[in-house]
Amino acid sequence: MSKKISYGGILLALNIILLLLVNVIPINTLFLMGLASLPISIIIMEWGPKLGTIFYMASVILSFIVMANKFQWILYIFTFGIYGLIKYVIEKDRSFLIEYIMKLISANILIFIAYFILKNFIYIPINFITIVIFEMAFIIYDYVYSRFIDYYNVRLRKIIFNK
Repeated sequence: MSKKISYGGILLALNIILLLLVNVIPINTLFLMGLASLPISIIIMEWGPKLGTIFYMASVILSFIVMANKFQWILYIFTFGIYGLIKYVIEKDRSFLIEYIMKLISANILIFIAYFILKNFIYIPINFITIVIFEMAFIIYDYVYSRFIDYYNVRLRKIIFNK
């Protein structure tokens, strides 16, 4: 049990450090948020969605404290932060096409929730090109996320746990 807590704590610290860097390196905000979303997938792979949910909630609380720009925090919690849990739920014995349709639908729902919260505070231009770019960026993000999961399972897990 202590190994689980220690490893989870290290991953949460890594998650928060990456989100803290969003304050320091404003050019790579989306890239850093994408990296910060990866540790939740490790928690889910190692200990399941229940601890993944607890990890996500801890990330939400701590990132609220460390992220200076609360608009970026809202974007993180509604998109990148929760994506590992959504991906886990959707990728269960479904065809590739159905999975992608479900992931795109959920990504669009979440980004529109974030948009409707943020539009009252900042101007966000929405047009056809913006939507297409978002869809393409999401597909690339999901692909990279999946490759990270594969890399973790094949290589990193062996290094970390000496297996």
